[in-house]
Amino acid sequence: MNTYWVYENIQERVSFYNKLDTLLLLSSVYLWKKHHPSYTTNLSVDKLTYEYLHNLNGLYLWDNVEILPKNKSINKGVFWASAKLEKLRYIKGPAIMMDHDFLIYKNIDKYLNEQPFFAHEENGDQYYDTSWNPFIQQISHIVNRPKPHAINCCFEYFPDSNFTNNYAKTSIELMQKFTELKVPNSRFLIFAEQLLLKHLLDFHNIEYDTLLNEKWNAKGKYYEQSDKGHMSFVESNTTYRHYWMDKPLIRKNKEGFNLEGEITILLNILKRTEVNLDYINNAL
Repeated sequence: MNTYWVYENIQERVSFYNKLDTLLLLSSVYLWKKHHPSYTTNLSVDKLTYEYLHNLNGLYLWDNVEILPKNKSINKGVFWASAKLEKLRYIKGPAIMMDHDFLIYKNIDKYLNEQPFFAHEENGDQYYDTSWNPFIQQISHIVNRPKPHAINCCFEYFPDSNFTNNYAKTSIELMQKFTELKVPNSRFLIFAEQLLLKHLLDFHNIEYDTLLNEKWNAKGKYYEQSDKGHMSFVESNTTYRHYWMDKPLIRKNKEGFNLEGEITILLNILKRTEVNLDYINNAL
């Protein structure tokens, strides 16, 4: 089984890197391999990120590392996650795609079977842009009348690469068209990645499952009951952590979060690795 991480420096400058995101990326792969040693780990990065991770001796944590091709037909400022979809476009066989800020704390093999499997769903009623939006009206020939419901894409298990490839191809097509239309913000990334995934799963009547038995209410900012899943958000804290919307709060030491404390936790996770942690501490 292949597990993938994609990390692209969309700013194409060294100031893009910071200590928190760097440690999260390295901790993500380290913890995954610790609990899933038989999986093949793969990293796709741009040339600048390759050099950066090479300098801190972090590349060895992955089994395979490749350089991302450039795609100038997509506005990376809006569609900053597009490289993930470009990778999914051509994968073969069952595969997992993980965000750099998704950390797993135990083995989850029992959930990875014949059905696609994700962390959780999202309810975007009265929040996510759908057919009422004038930009989305112009792509109705690609996706017609989508509902404001989504799959959170921090963790994705795809058992069927035919579906994965077609989903990713359509997502890239949407991003390219939205780029031509000059859409104003990354809410259209949510549409092209997360809403599209939910739409296609439902359209093709593909059964899927989620880790959480709750879905995120995007407007209300809380978890609500779902008809899928295996554990509540509170219960999931011993299985995984998706730093997601906590990251801005961590950086600013808000709402009880402490950046120094979080950095210490991540450094402790990596202390038995060969990563040059002094380089990270001194360079960032």
